[in-house]
Amino acid sequence: MTAFPPVAELVPHEAPMCLIDEVLDAGDTHIVCGYTPLPGAPFAQPDGIEAVVALEYMAQTIAAFAGLEGRAQGEPPKIGYLLGCRQLTLHRARLALGVPLRIEVRRVFGDAALGNFACVVHDAQGPVAEAQLSVAQPGPGMALPGDA
Repeated sequence: MTAFPPVAELVPHEAPMCLIDEVLDAGDTHIVCGYTPLPGAPFAQPDGIEAVVALEYMAQTIAAFAGLEGRAQGEPPKIGYLLGCRQLTLHRARLALGVPLRIEVRRVFGDAALGNFACVVHDAQGPVAEAQLSVAQPGPGMALPGDA
């Protein structure tokens, strides 16, 4: 049994687009989540999932990190935005179905409103994808495109 709340209480995604299964570990500057893509999962094809989808696993793990921070302040999960991706390395073309993934995210800098995270997705054989993601989570007084 995990000491962390269910992912559904941390990220503002609903099934089937919640693409992480559980929080495995977390601290002040990091989080580790697990996900096992199964046949029928979003983006799944008979020969697996294109590795670029790992970017979404990373982004949702960052959302879980933000959700834990917000939860500690008594706040519900908030929508966040992926602003950019740097240094993306895909070690494989596809991710195998039924193989557990470990998504590790470490905050490089930033706060609850704007941050940069180093991310790695592993399976039992090693890293499958790595990237540095920049994200934003609008707060009070922060205007977004389309806001009136």
